[in-house]
Amino acid sequence: MLHRSALVLASALATLALPAAADPVDARAAASQLYAADAVEVARYDMPGLSEQETAALMSVAQTQRYYAAVAFAPDAGIMAEPTVLAANYHSPEAARAAALDGCNGRRQGGRACALALEVRPQGWQARALMLSADATQGFVDQYRAATGSRAFAASGSSGQWGIGQGRNAATEAIAACRGDSAVSDCAVVIAD
Repeated sequence: MLHRSALVLASALATLALPAAADPVDARAAASQLYAADAVEVARYDMPGLSEQETAALMSVAQTQRYYAAVAFAPDAGIMAEPTVLAANYHSPEAARAAALDGCNGRRQGGRACALALEVRPQGWQARALMLSADATQGFVDQYRAATGSRAFAASGSSGQWGIGQGRNAATEAIAACRGDSAVSDCAVVIAD
């Protein structure tokens, strides 16, 4: 189980999972780093106090989620309680963990701080310089690679948001598409051709 100081560090490092805006990779390099969008593995944390039935149900649900995902729960309330949060389809395990813990602790009514129960990541996962959510990876495969001419792919290191832009203003359009109508401010171009 991760300790509180490790969680703070993981939250701070969440944005490092994506290349800096100044050094995006091209489509060929991105394709070599990204995982298949449809195959996941579940990494289980120490979950004290959960029954075998609860653990089995949680693992079954986790197998159906899109990576990167994490589940956090309030140990004093149990897994089937209001504070339990599943944060799914983020661009890194660190971002999913941070979102699950923040959401759970925000809903918790006293007791011990929330703990991670599990995370969902691509099958055969190892940290890579470029990591995208399953949905963003599918968008890269279906939309970005099919496009011609100048294009850019932007992603947010703190969320699962992403966007694609084309033409002369591809980078600006990709960042705008990534931000959408949200308050996300960390969208950066991670792939450009």
